[in-house]
Amino acid sequence: MKTKFLAIIAASLSAVGSIIAGVPANAVEQEVNVEITIQPTMFLRTFENISLDITQGDLGANDKDFDTNPTTDGNTSLTVTPRPSLTDGSELLAVQKQVKELYAVWANSGTEVNVSIEATQDTLTNTTDGVSTAIITEVTATEPNGQPTATQPLVGGANFTFNLTNATATGTYNGGVVRVKAEAQL
Repeated sequence: MKTKFLAIIAASLSAVGSIIAGVPANAVEQEVNVEITIQPTMFLRTFENISLDITQGDLGANDKDFDTNPTTDGNTSLTVTPRPSLTDGSELLAVQKQVKELYAVWANSGTEVNVSIEATQDTLTNTTDGVSTAIITEVTATEPNGQPTATQPLVGGANFTFNLTNATATGTYNGGVVRVKAEAQL
């Protein structure tokens, strides 16, 4: 029994020695406050391309009329001079087109966001003749400001004005570029 008692005391002393060896001789501790700042963020979605049709109505060209002689007896010739105005754009300084939705902006700050659109490349060139051009003279955002949130975007479009004075050929014109920019007013 004496041996069992000595074994228990030896085991207890060994455990106490391990505990004492594991605690530093000189220790200090301090609690530190933690703070984070979530920076204002925005997300902009737009289209990669804008493809607009300039129609006969946009060009202001008539598509029909009556002859100067209102009645034919079956032998009356139609008046062919002067020819009708088939406007090709060469007289048009301001053709306006609208893009109903061009951008959506989300933001987590709840502050006012201003959207601007500018033409960074204002000249569009005819892909067939390579000479005829159209110019973006003005582009404006239709919903230029608002307070988007992370779940409710600010959605808007754009109004374009084109100068077609040098657009003397029909066909596709490309090469124009616009920049959509959203800025939070912090």
